[in-house]
Amino acid sequence: MSHYWHVILEALIHTARVLPFLFIVYYLIELFEFKCAKKIQENKFLKGKASPVFGSLIGCIPQCGFSVISTDLYAHRAISVGALIAVYIATSDEAIPLLITNIRDWESAGKLFALIGIKILVGILVGYLAIWLHKKIFKNKLNETHHNHEHRIVEHTGCCHHDVESKSFDWLHPMLHCLKISAFILIINMLFGFITHIWVGEEALAEFMGKGIYLQPILAMLIGLIPNCASSVVLTQLYISSGLTFGALLTGLCVNAGLGLVFLLKENKRPKENIFILSMLVVPSLILGYIFTLIL
Repeated sequence: MSHYWHVILEALIHTARVLPFLFIVYYLIELFEFKCAKKIQENKFLKGKASPVFGSLIGCIPQCGFSVISTDLYAHRAISVGALIAVYIATSDEAIPLLITNIRDWESAGKLFALIGIKILVGILVGYLAIWLHKKIFKNKLNETHHNHEHRIVEHTGCCHHDVESKSFDWLHPMLHCLKISAFILIINMLFGFITHIWVGEEALAEFMGKGIYLQPILAMLIGLIPNCASSVVLTQLYISSGLTFGALLTGLCVNAGLGLVFLLKENKRPKENIFILSMLVVPSLILGYIFTLIL
């Protein structure tokens, strides 16, 4: 029984260490979202030739609200399909704040910047590919009216059901969001600690992960497609605990569009187009994950 208490104590200590850093990061993100959410909606560049570039740069900001806003804009044809997919691929939800709090040396810092840079670059490339393929596949339907192009009023809510377009800054939400993510971290750390130190053992787990290294991108993809901030927390914590390769982490985070996919299925009433968008996330993300799995 003492082993269980030791694992729980270690998980509590680790969570307590990252809590203040998480709050600072989430407060800054919330402030940025409050200042920029309206400007993103009015950004004409998200529909032009450079739209995947702007979409990817906006998407790299770790905030689920931007993927929701982008999805609503796409449902009303206010941004290009390339910009939407670029936002989806570039976004990392909770991964970036968690990785920032776990920077221990130059190597971990380098991998963080590499992760962000790769996701931005892939978002841009796949965004342009999606625009080209979309024109080829849906060429006879481009001029059809999908919805009334007048933008109707839609309540945009983030993962904690907060209004991402609020006219007043919500001081409480960063704290609530920080506590929510910290609870996920605590649970995942405890489970991983039980598996590693009590139920399975470090050597057996390392042997299993070594044998299943080529299944990891598929597993990460399935986790990443779960439309909840907990999925990015699980992926990141597994990576931090050496339970997931960098390639698998890339796959999981590239398909992880947060609540954006749920909003897409709800607002975009074209099933074939939704399948196309989903495939433009899954296929390149899997290819990317296996490339890095093989070379690293």
